[in-house]
Amino acid sequence: MATSSRGERLRYRYGLCLNDGCSKCKSKEVQQIAARKEFICSECGKPLRECPPPMTFWQKNGKLIIAAIIVAVLAAIGIGYGIWGGDNDTKAKKAEPTVVNDTIKKDTVAVDTPKVKEPVKVDPKPIKKPLNGRGTVYLDYGKYTGDLKNGKPHGYGKITYTTTTKIVNSKDFVANPGDTFEGEFRDGRISGQGYWTHDGNQTVVKP
Repeated sequence: MATSSRGERLRYRYGLCLNDGCSKCKSKEVQQIAARKEFICSECGKPLRECPPPMTFWQKNGKLIIAAIIVAVLAAIGIGYGIWGGDNDTKAKKAEPTVVNDTIKKDTVAVDTPKVKEPVKVDPKPIKKPLNGRGTVYLDYGKYTGDLKNGKPHGYGKITYTTTTKIVNSKDFVANPGDTFEGEFRDGRISGQGYWTHDGNQTVVKP
């Protein structure tokens, strides 16, 4: 999907009209302009301000749809288990004979039962290893998926933030947990224009 989005941005540019007297400005309509055409409003002819392409229906609602499907499948499994499996378990429990030992043996030697060691907890996060090519690594502030060089973001990729972090050296671009940034990286740092997604909105960010 990232490759498709990059190809779309190469063929077209997207912009908003800033002319208060223009109806497209009042409606905040995102205009699609071919890359080779003049970047102006199709109605009033004023220059446009560049913005990210509008989000598709799947980008807006994909996660909710997948979550609803998972909940529906789990509910169906639970209902099926209650109908077909519940009675069998009850019958099996009733059929088990109860054995009562009312004889107390004298001079019984007590034997110490060896203690069972508790399992060692393992960190579920994978160990960071130097990687080249494309893959996923965990950074101090989020999870990165994309092009890598020596285990660092290098090329095109996407970060999903897990802590509040400045995207670039500006107080206006601070990502919260759950926000994403998609764009170009070099030696682990943002190196080109990218798109910051937060609260359902996208903002163009430049280093």
